[in-house]
Amino acid sequence: MANILQQGHKPAPHQGPMLPLLVAGMIGIAGAGFVGRTFEHSAAIAPMNLHQAVSSFDAGNLTAATSAFRTLADAGNPHAAYWYGHALDLGLGTPANVKAAITQYRKAWAGGVTQAGTRLGELYRDGNAIPPDFAKARSYLTDAARRGSARAALDLGGMLRKGIGGPADPVSAYAWLEVASLRGNAQAQVERTRLLPTLTPAQQVAASQQATADLPVVDAKKPAPATKA
Repeated sequence: MANILQQGHKPAPHQGPMLPLLVAGMIGIAGAGFVGRTFEHSAAIAPMNLHQAVSSFDAGNLTAATSAFRTLADAGNPHAAYWYGHALDLGLGTPANVKAAITQYRKAWAGGVTQAGTRLGELYRDGNAIPPDFAKARSYLTDAARRGSARAALDLGGMLRKGIGGPADPVSAYAWLEVASLRGNAQAQVERTRLLPTLTPAQQVAASQQATADLPVVDAKKPAPATKA
């Protein structure tokens, strides 16, 4: 009987280590959760690269994207400087500040971002938030057009046609509108068609020759497409 009682009170072989294993498992799960939350938190605050910032900006996350543009621009990224200037220019994700935008556009332009030169030319031409400077406008637009910007060529053609910032030059105006048209700018095609009947036959020939001469220059100076950082 004693043996039977003793056997009845003897723990099963697997019951002994159960509690330590259960505690260790709970600790492991808790630790894994902590590590997971830490990883998620780190991923959430990881700085964006330019491609991520542009995607975020396009998705409407303006404040976070603009902050990333500023950080990258301060680190010397000219493409980020352009985007930060764009945000400052239009007041997207940050208060509008055209003077600060110009500073960023200049940094981007110095770094080879053609769009920045186009926008600088437009700002100095329009003079809405800053005093107009038509000489600077023509200079920026001419250089940007020669780097391959169809929009800059359109803007420059308009200034030359109207005589803004210098004497009117319908021949050069037509030539740059032709360049913009060949670069696929639909508005330039319309403006070129309107201008053509006002030119004499000799001017039409001269304009076509100038456009033909300008195109190789544009192709030679057009920078390679920017890689996304």
